[in-house]
Amino acid sequence: MTDDLERKQVDTRLVTAALKGDRNAFGQLIDRYKRVVFSICLSHLRNEADAMDLVQDTFLKAWTKLDTFQPDSNFKAWVCRIAANGSIDKLRRKKTRRAGELDDRVGAGDLSEGKVPSIGTYGRQSPLKEVEVSRIGEALHAALATLSETHRQCVLLCDVHGYSYQEIADQMGIPKGTVMSRLFYARKKLQAELEPYREEASRV
Repeated sequence: MTDDLERKQVDTRLVTAALKGDRNAFGQLIDRYKRVVFSICLSHLRNEADAMDLVQDTFLKAWTKLDTFQPDSNFKAWVCRIAANGSIDKLRRKKTRRAGELDDRVGAGDLSEGKVPSIGTYGRQSPLKEVEVSRIGEALHAALATLSETHRQCVLLCDVHGYSYQEIADQMGIPKGTVMSRLFYARKKLQAELEPYREEASRV
């Protein structure tokens, strides 16, 4: 039995028990997926406090909507889709906030998004190197901001979290071909936006 099949079977048993009123069973589902849900929320919101709040909202919604979950479906994909959609809704509600405010509230996930090593993690870097890292990180976040929420979500799920095309399709509720198309478009756009920093990035 594959790990994925075993995971789905365990999830199904826990969901069935939770639907009968077993809160402990739902608590086990939370323990199984709270990390990945937090990771998705943080990747979108870039603020740990907001991400933690949204994790709670995600599982609360999952609990109240559990009766709509199809027993033969993928619970992990279902709850991750709730988290992703909640993140997008939260970002839309923040559109009226002044430009740059989110940049001042950077979460721990930003370094993994930018694939830039944390200052101090690999030893002290020179001031010039720190400036280069900062410039590239800022350029990457600016480039990501030029993408639509759906395209950015595909890039984060694939290139940051390592999900397969099919897993992304399941989480977002779209065809696999649409995921591939969005990734192709998003990567081409990011490549164009970051072209001026290509040589600089090779030195970091």
